[in-house]
Amino acid sequence: MIGVGTSQAAWFLTRGTGVVSLLLLTTVAVLGILNAVRWSPQGQPRFVLQRIHRNVSLLSVVFIVVHVATAVIDSFAPIRWMDAIVPFVSRYRPVWLGLGALAFDLLIAIVVTSLLRAQIGYRAWRLVHWTSYGLWPVVIFHALGVGSDVKQVWMLALVVASVGAVLAAMVWRVFADEWRGRNVGRVGMAVGALSMPIVLGAWLVLGPLQPGWAVRAGTPKSLLPQQPSTTSASTSIPVAPAPIVLPASTSGTGTTILHRLPNGLARVVIDLQTAGARPLGIRIVLNGQPAGTGISMTGGTAVLTPPQGAAVYQGTVTGLNGGNVTTQLSDGHGDEIGLDLALSIASDGGTTCQIAIRSIASQV
Repeated sequence: MIGVGTSQAAWFLTRGTGVVSLLLLTTVAVLGILNAVRWSPQGQPRFVLQRIHRNVSLLSVVFIVVHVATAVIDSFAPIRWMDAIVPFVSRYRPVWLGLGALAFDLLIAIVVTSLLRAQIGYRAWRLVHWTSYGLWPVVIFHALGVGSDVKQVWMLALVVASVGAVLAAMVWRVFADEWRGRNVGRVGMAVGALSMPIVLGAWLVLGPLQPGWAVRAGTPKSLLPQQPSTTSASTSIPVAPAPIVLPASTSGTGTTILHRLPNGLARVVIDLQTAGARPLGIRIVLNGQPAGTGISMTGGTAVLTPPQGAAVYQGTVTGLNGGNVTTQLSDGHGDEIGLDLALSIASDGGTTCQIAIRSIASQV
């Protein structure tokens, strides 16, 4: 595993505020249902529950605004400000991101009409407020369709708990005393409450939990992990470039950046350049599972670019132990080398490195 400092604070903030927003909206939905049946804690007046409901709603608005802003600010996914407001126009997972935009629009409508309740009247306010029952399931599908943690046990447990809490509250409302005579309302809410976990579970199993969901969800190809090309190399006889004598050891500086991928995986990109009149460029790309602020590698590639006119060495990462990376490269003309890199990575991603270059094989 390799640990890296990353500038992707916006990504982490988007992820965290999204989870908190889901929990807050679930709480708002449950409190709203309890308010509708005029329930209140024993010994407490009803306005206490109403005030808690209002305060939690306002807090959820704050987290959702931060969630939307950081999603747009984060440069990894191509999300525009317009995509956060106009549903289904984004280039990034248009349907599932569009559900988030739709939920955001509904939330704005609920907040605005609540602030103008005295001006627009109770009936208009109540009509808009009823859309909050549709807001919550839209948020659930948005979170699971876009979120990178959908296959994590803790995320699935959070969704199950949220759905269970709202389902229990809705069942209670259906069978509350003052609702027993409202057959149409009771039947509609009962059907909606019972169908939600069935539809959600089936969609999860057939969609986000299946391999290849990132592609089917509409993730741009440029953001997907690059697969090794199976295209055969040109059959023309390559002309050997000018030879170069590589040093046995050198040092370099550069950057290390951690990218969180939409499919729940992670990628670390290390770019280095050595000192001297004829610097070498080195790029290491590590793929694997995210582990804290680092990565547990499942594979990696490496490229060493000598000064112009010399052959480029390409190959794979053969070992990773903490900040020590081992690679095996070839210039495509019979010369094979190994790179041993000892990395020192600062909290901002700035990287220094000691590099040992050893010859593995040479074709004369």
